[in-house]
Amino acid sequence: MTNSDGPGRTIKTAIRVFELVNLIQGTEEATFKQLSNEIDMAESTLHDYLSTLVHIGYLTREDGEYKLSLQFLDHGIAARESFSIYPKSRPILEKLAQESGAAVWLMVEENGKAVYLAQALGEDSIETHERIGKHEYMHCLASGKVMLAFSTSEHVEEVVDRHGLPQKTPESISSLETLREELSEIRDHGYAVNHNEAAKGTSAIAAPIVVDDQVVGAVAISAPVTRVENEEYRDKLIELVLTGSNEIELKLTYE
Repeated sequence: MTNSDGPGRTIKTAIRVFELVNLIQGTEEATFKQLSNEIDMAESTLHDYLSTLVHIGYLTREDGEYKLSLQFLDHGIAARESFSIYPKSRPILEKLAQESGAAVWLMVEENGKAVYLAQALGEDSIETHERIGKHEYMHCLASGKVMLAFSTSEHVEEVVDRHGLPQKTPESISSLETLREELSEIRDHGYAVNHNEAAKGTSAIAAPIVVDDQVVGAVAISAPVTRVENEEYRDKLIELVLTGSNEIELKLTYE
């Protein structure tokens, strides 16, 4: 069974637990009242869920506000370290960040979304909305597009069927035909570019990491659009991501 296959029988309690966890993560002040207003659940049932999650250590409660506990951080670190690509890429990401002066990301795909697995920051990098562990739609990221470009056409259709093509910005790709055309160009060039597609004012260039004809991730360098519009700087970033992805491929293949 693949990750996209549904279970023969869903366990509603498990679904409700993670609906609540996701709600708490996305709620600025997760008080009982606020959560009760946001979720379709009887107050007595909500209280039981919250009390149980606090008791087993997955939530904390302070001054009437619920927060995710660091137990999730422990699970997240364990999940990240299960990817062999992570430790082998770290020195290369740091080198790319130093040479580009920008933010460098190691990306992988999980369940049809691009995941920010690791980061290295150059001296001129800027703060953005991205963070390690974040899952993002693939069609609006340079890294996501380049991973799709070097996967099968069937996989591309599966991803679009599952997640659609929501427009993060007016520049985001919004049709499957346009996506296919751009993926074809990306395969010809060997890298992908994103201008204002995930967030206004930001740009990225990415190259795929391919081992034994399978896409296992991507390297992306992100910077302000105004910097990447400079041809000399853009050419430098393209060379860096292509070199960096190739170095990671060699490490994964021979070490």
